[in-house]
Amino acid sequence: MSFVSLGEVMVQFNPLSTGPLRYPKLFEVHVAGSEANMLVGLAKLGYSAGFISRVGNDELGLMVIKTLRGEGVDVSRVKVDPEAPTGIYIVQRHFPVPGQSTVLYYRHGSAASKMGPEDVDEDYLREFSAIILTGITPALSESCYRAVQKAYRVAKGHGLDTIFDTNIRIKLWKRAELAREKLREFLGAKIVFTNREDLAIIFPETPLEEAAHKLIDTGAELVVVKLGREGAIAFTKNNETYKLQAYAVPLVEDVIGAGDAFNAAFLAALYRGLGVEKALKYGVAAGALVVTVRGDIEAQPTWSDLETFMEYVEKKEQAHVR
Repeated sequence: MSFVSLGEVMVQFNPLSTGPLRYPKLFEVHVAGSEANMLVGLAKLGYSAGFISRVGNDELGLMVIKTLRGEGVDVSRVKVDPEAPTGIYIVQRHFPVPGQSTVLYYRHGSAASKMGPEDVDEDYLREFSAIILTGITPALSESCYRAVQKAYRVAKGHGLDTIFDTNIRIKLWKRAELAREKLREFLGAKIVFTNREDLAIIFPETPLEEAAHKLIDTGAELVVVKLGREGAIAFTKNNETYKLQAYAVPLVEDVIGAGDAFNAAFLAALYRGLGVEKALKYGVAAGALVVTVRGDIEAQPTWSDLETFMEYVEKKEQAHVR
């Protein structure tokens, strides 16, 4: 399998200390963006990956390209925009809610927000087996929305597996109704990742399981609902349901990026033929590893990392039973 995606990659500034952002003086710099995070995770797990995007003609754009290339992602379709800048965002950790992170975006008018259908090369997409799209990129601009539309339709037309993560960012959409309207056409993807909050927007006042089955009725063959610290639950078109609790870790440094790591490991295991239940185990393991560090891609695991972590968890569980 090989995977392609399109979206925005930004430079992330993450403070070394927790608490309100008015106080930290020292920040780490990371490269992150949901679609690219998933591609990096898949590349670390042995799959080939290609990315479509735009970055600014600036040092931050060069950092993005260098980082993705270094992680094994093909960046031949990442264009350098001579006029618009690379987007950035700043993370605030463990405040005002311990264990949670919030984000301040500075991406309006960024190079990636200028993407359009002309950036989606049909011949390039045909080189891949599957396409990963999210609900973030369509929210960046009308042209980005049309780019995602084209990519989705081209992928469907050429028989690529379509994978969609609802990933609704109300800060970008402004209105839940708009997100619900615009994302409707992507909900028939072969595999849909989502969460409790997004399902409540897509299907208001609908119980989680019923909402997941509505996605199956829309055309999805597999719906995976990420539940954060509660783990994840998967529903198949054959009326099978699999649920797995999250793995506890002694330190939660930053929760951002955990969902992307989950997706990557889940897909890697699924397309390796390990089945949905085992894919959930690898997914929650990857998510647990990523929250232990600052940055979205730095702790994304290899197969060896996943096996080592799961052996550690099993030994802890056995010791607890004794």
